This record gives sequence, C-alpha cells and structure tokens, in this order.
Amino acid sequence: MLIAASLLAATTYTAATQVADGSTGTTLTAAQLAAHRAAVRDWRGIAHRRRVTAVSRAQRLGIHYHPGALERRTVRLARLQHLAHRFHRRARQYRAVIRRRFPKLLCIHHYEGSWSAYNPAGPYYGGFQMDAGFMQRWGADKLRKYGGRDARYWSARDQLAVASRVVAHIGFGSWPNTAAMCGLL
Repeated sequence: MLIAASLLAATTYTAATQVADGSTGTTLTAAQLAAHRAAVRDWRGIAHRRRVTAVSRAQRLGIHYHPGALERRTVRLARLQHLAHRFHRRARQYRAVIRRRFPKLLCIHHYEGSWSAYNPAGPYYGGFQMDAGFMQRWGADKLRKYGGRDARYWSARDQLAVASRVVAHIGFGSWPNTAAMCGLL
C-alpha cells in the first residue's frame, strides 16, 4: 500500500511539473515551475488589461466586441503573449478610429443641440436629434438599456456610440445640414 501511494505521488508530481506547452517527458525543478507560474500570472494580467481596454474602446464606438476571458483558460506563455498582442492591436485600431471619428461627431453635436435636447418638430431627441425610427434602427441596444426611454435620457457616451455606429455604416448623411456646416459632405 505504501509503495502504491508513493508511486501515485511521484506520478502526480511529474504530471504537475510538466510544461504546459504540449511537451511530454520534461520535468521542471520547483524553481522553474515557480518561475513559469509567475510568468503565466504576469502575462494573464497583461492580456486581461489589454482585453478590457479593447472592449471598452469598442463600446465607445458602438461595436459589440466580447472575446471572453480567453487568458484565464491557458497556461501556455506563447498563447498568452499572442492574446495580449492581439488585444493590444485591436485596442490601438479602435483608438485610431475614435481619434478620427469623434471630433467630427462632436462638430455635428455642436450644431444639433444639447445631449438632452427635444425638438417637437420631428420629434427629435438628444444631442444628434434622433427620431424614433433612427433610435430603433441604430440604437436598439440603448433603448433596451434605458427601458425604452428616448435619446435625451441616454448618456452622452451612449449617444456618441450610436452616432459612431451610424457613421461607420452609412456615413454622415443622416445629418446633411450640420455635416455640411462641419465640412464633412
């Protein structure tokens, strides 16, 4: 019985100390294993922060980007480094779009009205003067988020996200007069 327990313990220790990159038969010392675990922990943190940044910037643009917590499911350093790089690249792309698009949208907002504006002529709501059909087509997720309340009750960030989504798909034509005043048409 003692021999079986010691064989089981030795097998478990060897299996636990194998490198998680798919190699077999390689055992690590306790120091190497501790260094590997520390590196995995560090790269998981880096990948997590970069993923959160990419998701946050995507939300600002009105993009639904939810890659999931992929970094939690792996212990392979190469895979974690790849994920961190991929999330960082995606976040940089979104930042570039934000820097190009948001000044133009803020110019349109400047001529359209305040974030809580209401114009009974349409009726039009919010900082981009959205009508009901526009909000349903481009901001259905925001309507659900705010319980069906119109754009004047949405945050400025959410109104910008919906306007950004519109610009990405159909351009600035939804605001022909103000886009012309801003030199966008």
